[in-house]
Amino acid sequence: MSDGIAASAVTQRLRSAVDRFVNEGLLVRPGEGARTALLFAQLLLSSAVFILGRTVRDTLFLSRFSISALPWMFVLYGVASALTVVVYSRVADKLPRAKMVVTWCGLGAVTYVGVWLAAKAHFTWIYPVFYVWSEVFANLLLSQFWTLANDLHDPRSAKRLFGTIGSARVLGVILVGVAAGAIVRAIGTQQLLFVLVAMLALIALVATRLAREPRAASAVPRPRKAPRKPKPAPSVLSDRYVVAISAMFFLTFSALTIGDYQFKAIARQTYREDALAQFFSLFYAAAGTVSFVFQLFVTPRLLARFGVGLGMTVMPAVFGAASATLLAVPALPVATVMKFADNGFQYTIHESTVQALYGPFDPALKVRTRAFLDAVVKPLAYALGGLALLLFAQPLGTIRIAFVSVALV
Repeated sequence: MSDGIAASAVTQRLRSAVDRFVNEGLLVRPGEGARTALLFAQLLLSSAVFILGRTVRDTLFLSRFSISALPWMFVLYGVASALTVVVYSRVADKLPRAKMVVTWCGLGAVTYVGVWLAAKAHFTWIYPVFYVWSEVFANLLLSQFWTLANDLHDPRSAKRLFGTIGSARVLGVILVGVAAGAIVRAIGTQQLLFVLVAMLALIALVATRLAREPRAASAVPRPRKAPRKPKPAPSVLSDRYVVAISAMFFLTFSALTIGDYQFKAIARQTYREDALAQFFSLFYAAAGTVSFVFQLFVTPRLLARFGVGLGMTVMPAVFGAASATLLAVPALPVATVMKFADNGFQYTIHESTVQALYGPFDPALKVRTRAFLDAVVKPLAYALGGLALLLFAQPLGTIRIAFVSVALV
């Protein structure tokens, strides 16, 4: 009897501690727990699809094609991404958010199974197609998540909860990196496509459940009276501040594309097929872990003390230093550090700083600027990096092409 009372007391204290952590540590208020957990799960799965898809596409493509074909993938991705976003933007709002996620997951699952069948039939053309499609698909999957998440939160709750929810992205990278290597050893690289299909099915289930959650008041369409004097929408490129940010994005992501090429080329010289997949998964796990710690303990203090000016320099500074070092020490560990500057800092301090840069914008211009940078500038920057590789990779070689990326950053 006394043992049962003691156990009940321990359980009660544990439950109280968990409640305090959720309410005070994670800032989740009563009634928000289920919705926050579902959104966390969806982002975790979406991030896992993003990283695992990259592992599969890089392994399959690099194991069958010459590294000289990789720059064309960057160019094709830039063009395909820009075109897809233009088409997608015209149909995205015609379906409810959750139904759009389910539809997109269904399309992804069908195409991933199609890739597996084509690979089994030894259709070599499927590998470059999958290389481009997997990146376009995963990026839009993440974009759909944040659109849905914004519909379910007002500005105050978004500021309070998006940090907690957003940590699922880095956690997804870590979990995929840790698990993918073991899964590859058990079933092989191509069978990872079915793991992707299973995760897409789970995302669809979570999105279906989230469809029952009430939308935030600010996200519910309201009838609007026509203004007496309608003002024209502000032009993105008419603002010098936006032009400066666009130029910075254009140069930085072009350089990162060249670094991505170097990293993959050197990794391909060291590993092949399943061993290559295991290396990529280990890299993503390590990069995700370091990024998570950096974001939690360093980013807030760095931005609070030195501001966004210094914050914007972290990613290009580390990347530039590693690229310069690669010229003197052409080894995979150096290339790995260079690639970490992209994977490790892009979604931590760089993303946090970019969000702060949107602060001075007019509300209408803010939305248009974010869309312009993500849907136009970044894809075109990847395409520019691919063109630079087509022009200079062969005459300069895998290592000396770093002169171009250093000049860009």
